[in-house]
Amino acid sequence: MKRPILLLAVLRLGTVLWSQANDLYSSASENFGLDSYAGQNSFLSLIVPSGGKYEGMATAHNAVALDGGYLESNPAAGSFLPATTLSFAHIDWIADSALETVTYTFRPEKNENIGLGFSTKFFHIPFTGYNDWGSPYNRHDGAAVGWYTEMIAISGISYNFLRSFYFGGISVGSALKVGYRGVSASLEPNQNAMSLMGDFGIMTQFNFLKTYTARDMNWGAGVVLKNLGAEFIEDADPLPTYASVGLSYKPLRPLTLALDFNYPFNLDGKTAEKLSVALGVNAELSSFLSTHTGVLIKAGKPRFALGADINLEKFTVQTNYTLDLSSRLELLDRVSIAIKIDLDTVRQFIVRDDAQELYLRGLEYYAEGNLETAAEYFRNSLLIDPTFTPAEEMLERVNISLELDEELRKTLF
Repeated sequence: MKRPILLLAVLRLGTVLWSQANDLYSSASENFGLDSYAGQNSFLSLIVPSGGKYEGMATAHNAVALDGGYLESNPAAGSFLPATTLSFAHIDWIADSALETVTYTFRPEKNENIGLGFSTKFFHIPFTGYNDWGSPYNRHDGAAVGWYTEMIAISGISYNFLRSFYFGGISVGSALKVGYRGVSASLEPNQNAMSLMGDFGIMTQFNFLKTYTARDMNWGAGVVLKNLGAEFIEDADPLPTYASVGLSYKPLRPLTLALDFNYPFNLDGKTAEKLSVALGVNAELSSFLSTHTGVLIKAGKPRFALGADINLEKFTVQTNYTLDLSSRLELLDRVSIAIKIDLDTVRQFIVRDDAQELYLRGLEYYAEGNLETAAEYFRNSLLIDPTFTPAEEMLERVNISLELDEELRKTLF
């Protein structure tokens, strides 16, 4: 009964956002006021979400690990990601501009406390200059026709400490980003530039006041510093650097709520944009369908997002729609499409299921009084998954019972 209610709630929210959304957005934008320091950074493609849950939850993604979008939100989340995936995303942005993204994330079988991810974002805008009469004009001794492009290459690594059956562990992570901006000389010469920056994050998952039974943790928390670096060009503008703190909570197993606080700052000391807050919801309605939505509360330019995932056997098709200053509802110009390919369901789940099966068999032998066989099953369970705490606890109990039996035999015989 809970999942149909969730579906109705999400559909109702989608209807509200869709109906007269431009007027709604205009009113909301006016109510949030203006930010006179907005848009003064370089490489602004860094703050354009490239699809996935990160975009669909309006960037409220600092304390969750739902897909490869963690590389843009918090690099520490990689060690919590449950699957090895390759994803492709396309976003129609303003007019003919677009953003293309390829992301690959995985956790090595030899050490699943490590999370690795690689991503490339390519933002491109064709440009033709027109005069007041609608005719192309010349600039710099040629037609004002060309391209503005930005490419961002990201590589991230994270490591999880203290993971156990009852605690998700604490993960630390970093991401190295290399950016390149290309501007056609016919538009403006000598504007090509490189940038180098890094993200640094911490994330944890834990149980607190959990009202349902499941192995996954119901709380998450994350802290991240993003885009610490510089652009290499004369009179460079600062990069869009900011600190973010996030929380996530699962009141029900299929429902995830996320909240992020973002504090922008400029490394050169200039006044940065105002604080923003992102709220997101993800609902797993069935094994093949999930939906997500969110709102980014930001001075002068709030953002509303709504999307869904259709999970097929080997891949997932995802779509998002975002309404903000760069979009109009009737044009559908902020629609993103992503395909996520499950290259191989990460060995963690296979290992976890095998370890649990051995543990349950051990309980059966323990209940029958066959302590030696039970101990063997518990040991094998721990060989497969050393973090499977229930098997460790039962093995300790069995060993105590075996020691007592041995002492009784010595006493009696």
